[in-house]
Amino acid sequence: MQDPLRIAIEGAQCLARLVDRRGKFHYRYDADNPGPSTGYNILRHCGAIWAMVEVANSAGPLPEVLEAARRAADWLIAKHIRAYGATGTQCVVAGDNVKIGGNGLAILALLEIAAATGEKDHIALAGDLAGYILLQQRPDGDFVHKRRFSTDQVLPFRSDYYTGEALFGLLRLSAVTGDARWLEASEASERMLAPLDYGVSEQSHWMLYALEQLHALRPHPLYRAHARAIADAILQSPVYRTYRRSTPIACRSEALLAFMRLCAGIAGDVADRPAFDRVASASREAVHDNLELQLAYRRSDGSFVHGLESSQVQIDYIQHNISSFLGYSQLTGAQPLRIGQLV
Repeated sequence: MQDPLRIAIEGAQCLARLVDRRGKFHYRYDADNPGPSTGYNILRHCGAIWAMVEVANSAGPLPEVLEAARRAADWLIAKHIRAYGATGTQCVVAGDNVKIGGNGLAILALLEIAAATGEKDHIALAGDLAGYILLQQRPDGDFVHKRRFSTDQVLPFRSDYYTGEALFGLLRLSAVTGDARWLEASEASERMLAPLDYGVSEQSHWMLYALEQLHALRPHPLYRAHARAIADAILQSPVYRTYRRSTPIACRSEALLAFMRLCAGIAGDVADRPAFDRVASASREAVHDNLELQLAYRRSDGSFVHGLESSQVQIDYIQHNISSFLGYSQLTGAQPLRIGQLV
């Protein structure tokens, strides 16, 4: 039997060991033939910080995890966060590019560290990053996803994930600070995105994280219906299990866990409650099955590999897997897990 909380802790500890003394992750390596790290993605740097500190805050104290995360955050701030012109806002810059998802994930990382340490400077910086996100909000409710930092040129690149990451960052900041600016901006976007079924075909875990937080702050039938549409898409089309890769499964687990938490927060005797309870029950079964599959990708040091035919480890593989195991461990009566086999 496998304890899901222990799996999350050991994954967070693995991420901590991958942070060097400067604060940079050993980003990617072959678990069966370890060598120098290759490549780097600053968005995944931010996401890994968020995930490891969330585990530490939930299951700690894990001082070695928090110390490594603080080094990683210091490196992020020193090397990649820059003032955005004379706007009074700041943005995450990689190379000469600003990707709005980076701001969203950096907000999550900074807020989680602030929760652990009480450092108000991190919250203030998160506000500066949120200010940049608001400047990128478009009239249709979506956001400019990518700019050239040196020229401020809007680039055509679009990601399936950045809008959800940006909204989730804004909403977490609103929840922590009580500042309604971030909530109201997020609501304005969601009221235009929901009728378009934004994130449904993509089975977007980041949009479900955002909708969970939005519904907790300001419950509304539109938001929970949008969340249910994403959860239904995952349940009705589990093709992601056939990819034989760990991260697609883990991301759907995260999404369904967010939906289950949203359902648990539905207050009162609302007419659609029975339907949501049915989807939440199906989600719980799917997550349990998913996590048993995810165990097949786990290594003894707490890391997760890319696929059954690949021994590559990358920090985001660990991030998404430990977030799903942590979320499952927090469910009342979460069951132990057995290693399963892919369908």
